[in-house]
Amino acid sequence: MNRLWLYLGIILACSGVGTGFGLFLIIVYFWDDIKKSINNIGAPNNNVKEEHYKQNSYSKDTAEEMK
Repeated sequence: MNRLWLYLGIILACSGVGTGFGLFLIIVYFWDDIKKSINNIGAPNNNVKEEHYKQNSYSKDTAEEMK
């Protein structure tokens, strides 16, 4: 949601003219922000390139530690 709606909501809420509508705009703005944050928590990060190593590419000590 656009920040303009947040600023408009703050102005309306503080002016007393549109307090109810201003509070509604503020709540909707933050609710939308929270929903986007929750949806991004479970999203996999596709930018990370996986590296595949074979057992032979490790040193002998590291291979023994991993067993």
